[in-house]
Amino acid sequence: MGKAYDEIMERIKVTPEIRQRVLEHIAQEDISPASSKIVRFPALNKYLSIAACFVLLLVGVTALPHLLKHPEPEPPVLIVSDIVETTSLDELSEMVEFKVTEKFSLPFEAEQTAYRSYWNELAEVEYSGGEYTATYRQSLGTDDNSGDYNTYDDVAEISVNDRNVTLKGNGGLYALATWTDGTYAYSLSISPGVSAETWQTIL
Repeated sequence: MGKAYDEIMERIKVTPEIRQRVLEHIAQEDISPASSKIVRFPALNKYLSIAACFVLLLVGVTALPHLLKHPEPEPPVLIVSDIVETTSLDELSEMVEFKVTEKFSLPFEAEQTAYRSYWNELAEVEYSGGEYTATYRQSLGTDDNSGDYNTYDDVAEISVNDRNVTLKGNGGLYALATWTDGTYAYSLSISPGVSAETWQTIL
């Protein structure tokens, strides 16, 4: 192989022009050892910032369902009932601390009776029988204690035992009566309503 190589090299003729171009080309190339070891990363900081943002986004998306599934607990709400049911008229009188009186005669036979105290200030007795229901209320003071805020077409005044009684109803039938003796307020509602003459008999 050495002989063949020598024969080939003898046939190669390098002219002065070729020699000059080869030398110029070598002179332009930087072949120093230091230059080959330098590697620059001009975009490295930009890519690191993008990666950090992506990590934060991934953490937020992962944690969001957990936060929605477990919201902040609401504070407990304390509910205190101001309505107390009793078993008798005497027990109701003890609750409201005054004598509850039933000075009326219902136009029906009461099959069921319920006694209730509101805030230990207002006594209520509810009667039911057949198609009728009635609600009687008594409280200290003179204001209307019926709790009935309906609008009625008919309003009438009747006198019962020297007391003025206000009747309210529709179509000549009155469903509500309210009155006072100066110390207590009273109300009696009956459904369905009855005539003014019937109210005279009731009260």
